[in-house]
Amino acid sequence: MKLIEQCQQQFTLLVSLARNDAELARAAMRGGAHGVKVHINVEHFASGTKFGSLEEEHENLARIVEVVREKDGSIGIVPGGNPFASQDDFAQLSEMGVDYFDAYPADAPAWTLAQKDLDVMLAAFHGAEISTLQKLETLGMTLCEASIMHHDDYGKDLSALDLARYAELAQNLKSPIIIPSQKKIVPRDVEALKATGARALLIGAIVTGRDADSVEAAARAFSKVL
Repeated sequence: MKLIEQCQQQFTLLVSLARNDAELARAAMRGGAHGVKVHINVEHFASGTKFGSLEEEHENLARIVEVVREKDGSIGIVPGGNPFASQDDFAQLSEMGVDYFDAYPADAPAWTLAQKDLDVMLAAFHGAEISTLQKLETLGMTLCEASIMHHDDYGKDLSALDLARYAELAQNLKSPIIIPSQKKIVPRDVEALKATGARALLIGAIVTGRDADSVEAAARAFSKVL
C-alpha cells in the first residue's frame, strides 16, 4: 500500500532501517510497523551506516520489498545526497515496488518534482520557512518529513516546543506530516504527537537500535499505543 493511502486511513508507524537488511524489515513488520524506509548513496548521520549505490544494494532492497509487500506495507527510499539516484534508478525502484522517495529539498534535483515513478517526500529542514514548504507543495511535494531538529538536539527528550512546531507544519501544509525520531521519542509521546495533526511516526536508529530483536521490540511498543 502507498504511504499516502496509509496516512489517510490511520496514524501510521514507519521504521527507518539502520541497514538494508531483510531481517530488520521482517522484524519491523512483525512488530507492527506499517512500512519501512531504506537508503542508498548516503552515509546516515543517526545510524552511522554507509549505504551503497542502487546497483550495490539492489539484492538487499529486492528482499526488503518482498518482505514488506507480504504485509501490504509501504516502502520508501532515501536516494542519496551527493551522489543522488538517477532518473533510471527511480524507474527501476518503482518497478521493484518502492512507492516514495525522501530527501532534503536542497539535495533533490529539479527533475524529481516532475517525475511520476515515486511519490515525493521532502524534508522540512531545520530553519525552513512555512512559505518555502508551501511552494514545494505547489511544485509537487506530496509528503513532508518533519526533520526540523538541529543535529545538536538529536537524541534529546521531546519537548512541548517541538510539538508546537510539528503542529505548525500540520496546520499549514496539505501534505501528510511524518515525524522522524530525531528526538528520543518514546511510546508515551504518541498521543501528543497525534494531537499535532501529524499522520505518521518514523522511528529510526535512535529509538530502534540496530539489531532485529531491538527493532521488533521498539515497533511492537509503539504499535501497542497506536
